[in-house]
Amino acid sequence: MANNRVFRSILLASGVLLMGACASQPSGSLDEKYFQKEASNYLKFQHEGQTVYCRTEESGATLIPFDPNRRCISEAVLRQAVENYRVTRNPVTRGGPPYVATVPGRVGG
Repeated sequence: MANNRVFRSILLASGVLLMGACASQPSGSLDEKYFQKEASNYLKFQHEGQTVYCRTEESGATLIPFDPNRRCISEAVLRQAVENYRVTRNPVTRGGPPYVATVPGRVGG
């Protein structure tokens, strides 16, 4: 009987530790994962010591060397765009009006 209690305690403690380890992962690694996924859609260049990501927008074939359909943005702008996209997709972190509890039958809050 005592063996069973010890086993349950150890099992419970390990479960709590495992859940704590999963919950404490920094969001930076997740941000980096999403950034790398989006950056794979671009060509990476170095321009004047700055990392620039470029991609050609689809609008037909062109034979001129300078492609007016090429869109280039800096790494900082791409990171910000990825973060903004994630924030707008996640209703929990987006924020909004504070929740106001109302009492039925009471006027004025």
